[in-house]
Amino acid sequence: MMRHVLAASAIAGLILGAAHAATFVQKDTATLRALDKITGRSTDIDVKVGEPVVFGSLKVELQVCYQTPPEEAPESAAFLKIASTQPVAVETMEAAVDAEDVETVSEENPELFSGWMYASSPGLSALEHPVYDVWVIRCAAPEPVKLEPRSAEDEADFE
Repeated sequence: MMRHVLAASAIAGLILGAAHAATFVQKDTATLRALDKITGRSTDIDVKVGEPVVFGSLKVELQVCYQTPPEEAPESAAFLKIASTQPVAVETMEAAVDAEDVETVSEENPELFSGWMYASSPGLSALEHPVYDVWVIRCAAPEPVKLEPRSAEDEADFE
């Protein structure tokens, strides 16, 4: 009898859990926060899917990014690949973000991280690096392009 009660309770928990499961929408841009542990400065970096970004001596690639809709609990999940690169000499954090793309040296500087990062749980799946911390802030779609308003002459051409 007790076994049936536990089984029914487990099934009810699964049904309720499925009812509250988040719905994710795929986006093409992620905002990441990078911390330089040496200087204590953090910088937000926008990364587009398929367009690697170099930050200091890290090369960050966004594979995919998912965001929950506004009516649900906020959550962002991004699949990132982070590799070490040849050191880039920079004087400011802005220079680190704007650094030109450098080659990844696979044997000497291997891939440091490959996996999912979650905005709500940055410590769950984190980059382990002596100088940098990187975590996901949010996923987003590009801003819509604003068109110039039509003039009265343009309206007349369509009639």
